[in-house]
Amino acid sequence: MKSISKKHYTSFLYFILFLSFAIPAHAQNASGHSKDQTVFFRVYGVCDDCKQRIEAAAMDGKGVKKAEWDKQSGMLALVGSEKMDKQKVADLIAKAGYKSDLAVADPKGYAKLPACCQYDNGQEKH
Repeated sequence: MKSISKKHYTSFLYFILFLSFAIPAHAQNASGHSKDQTVFFRVYGVCDDCKQRIEAAAMDGKGVKKAEWDKQSGMLALVGSEKMDKQKVADLIAKAGYKSDLAVADPKGYAKLPACCQYDNGQEKH
């Protein structure tokens, strides 16, 4: 039996992550509640401590109901109400010191990160 390539494995993980957010959001919509949206973007970090800080910063965003950052892929999945603004969430994460595909990290926030979490210094994921 052939082993699965890393590319296919990563694609499979994205699909599972998407389903874990999309199905509950769809079920809620079917019950007549307000429509939730699911968005994804890349956030740079290296460890489980980064994960906690990234997700906590994202949860401070207006309308954000769920935030899940994947350390291996760097993808952040957000589920939120119509009030959730992807750019504003990215700005909150940037203020915490993490750059993303949507925002540059705030230098003061980045300087406050522990040395092992400063991803621009060549830190490996750990």
